[in-house]
Amino acid sequence: MAKSKGAGCFTFPAIVLTAIVGSSFVKAFLPISTFYAFLLLLFLISLVYGRLLHKQHQTSPWKYVIYSSLFATFLTGMGYVFKNATTAITTDKKDISEEIYREKIIEDGDSIVLLSQHRTWKNNYGDTFEGDFSVREKDYVVSKRKYANQSSTFKRFSWGDLYQHLAKTDGPKLDLILHRLLEIKTNHKLNQLEFADVVVTFIQDIPYALVFETACEAPEKYEPSIRDILVKCPDCCIGEIPFGVQNPVGFMGNLKGDCDTRTVIIYTILSHFGYDVAILNSDYYRHSILGLNVPTKGVYKLHQGKRYYVWETTNKYFTLGTLPNNFKNINHWYVMLTNTQQHAN
Repeated sequence: MAKSKGAGCFTFPAIVLTAIVGSSFVKAFLPISTFYAFLLLLFLISLVYGRLLHKQHQTSPWKYVIYSSLFATFLTGMGYVFKNATTAITTDKKDISEEIYREKIIEDGDSIVLLSQHRTWKNNYGDTFEGDFSVREKDYVVSKRKYANQSSTFKRFSWGDLYQHLAKTDGPKLDLILHRLLEIKTNHKLNQLEFADVVVTFIQDIPYALVFETACEAPEKYEPSIRDILVKCPDCCIGEIPFGVQNPVGFMGNLKGDCDTRTVIIYTILSHFGYDVAILNSDYYRHSILGLNVPTKGVYKLHQGKRYYVWETTNKYFTLGTLPNNFKNINHWYVMLTNTQQHAN
């Protein structure tokens, strides 16, 4: 009869594989991350199996626990390297508004970093609203990187296609902001028009910033209208953004946005809450505004039998159905995108 050699086929790799498979079951019963569930199971199996072998073959009971410790140290080190490699691509601090602060929270058992802001603003009826609004730093970094890396494939897109892509891609990553806005709607018992006004004034209240496809330059390099903005506010510019349009998560992570950056995020938010919303552009005015198909009065653009009442998003105190005098000729505006018919052209 052959003499037993102890461990047989149940070696350390088998312990690791068992811990990986079992970690999902552990996580189902304990409020910890998958990684910590894996480590817990890895050390538990190693300890139990080591003691079992010790009784049968007089081997060291700590053999597999030592292996597990070395393996856990290796995984932790790799995780640290990967995390630093990922966060190293964050936007330069000069591109982040001073109103943004970083905070850590526990989400699904994991520690994550948020880019947060506390906002207090008034709607167009004089009511004050406030709240803390956040996006995950990881979502901010990854979404901006992906947008930049894929920008060459978007060159064949129309503006409507680009806006729709950004809304669809970033919408799920705005969940923390959407949840906060829903809380405001519920707590204040807002109707359809009142809530839309809260959303738009929330974005209108954020100071205007220029968004360029190339790097920001000195004020004297630009035409008078742009030069005046940069002389008064040198930090009111973010450069090297594809097509001069920030993605919604990027805007909420650094608060740098001009007209179409704002219309895209409002379009994304109001679409989530079931509004029939449009984005209107004007080559003549070189501007972008919002359109909302709701029962109201004022200036509107007729499109496919629907009245989309216009809404200026870069200036405060403009209500639904009104436009600044220098943008007011509705014939110079066209519907670029609706969320009911998607690309309008």
